[in-house]
Amino acid sequence: MNDANYTEPSELTPGRPTPRNRIFASLEIPLVSLLLVAGAAFLTKMCYLSLAFNNVFVIVFLALFYFYVRARLGIKIPLMLLALVFAALQVDALGNYFRLYGQRFGPMQYDEFAHLMVQVLISPLIVWLLAQTLDRFGFSLPLKLTALMAAGLVFCLSAIYEIIELWDEIYFGGKRIWGPYDTATDLQWDLCGIVIGTVFATIVLGRSRRVFVS
Repeated sequence: MNDANYTEPSELTPGRPTPRNRIFASLEIPLVSLLLVAGAAFLTKMCYLSLAFNNVFVIVFLALFYFYVRARLGIKIPLMLLALVFAALQVDALGNYFRLYGQRFGPMQYDEFAHLMVQVLISPLIVWLLAQTLDRFGFSLPLKLTALMAAGLVFCLSAIYEIIELWDEIYFGGKRIWGPYDTATDLQWDLCGIVIGTVFATIVLGRSRRVFVS
C-alpha cells in the first residue's frame, strides 16, 4: 500500500445529544442529591413513622432507584432483588411496629437479628449491581473479587447508618444507642449478615454464569 491509498483514521464523534438527554443530564446531580438526602432523612426518622408511610416511601424510593439505574446505565434490576431489599426494610419496620427492639428474639436480641437479616437481604443486590456495572464499563473481574468489593461497600453503608443513628441521638432527641457497645455490636452482626448474603449471592451468580456459558 502506498501513501496515496492511506487515509488517516478520524476520531469518532459522538452523536448530538437530544433535548431529552440534555434535560436529564442537567437534572441528574440535583435529583440524585435530593434522593440521597431524602433517604438519609428517612433512615433517621423511620423508627418513629407509621408502618404504612414506611411502606409507601420504600416502594417509591425503590421505584425511582430502579428507573434511574435503567435510564442512566441501561441495567434492568431483577424485581426479585428489589423485593429482597423491601423485605429487609420490613424487618426493621415490623420490629418497630410490634415493639420488638430491646426484647429477645430466639437466641439473640431482635436488634441483633435485624442487623443480621437486613444485610443478608441487601447484599445480593449490591453484588449483582456492582458486577453488572463493572461489566457495562468493560471491566472484567473475577466474581469473587467483585463480591469482596461489594461486601466492603455494604459494610461502608452499614457504618453510615450507625452515624445516622448517632445524629438522631445527639441532634434529634432519639434513643437508638443503648449502651457503650451498641454500635460495635450492630456492626458485628452487620458483618455476619454481609458475609452470609455475599457468599449466597456469589454461589447463585456463579451457577447462573456457568449455565449461561454452557
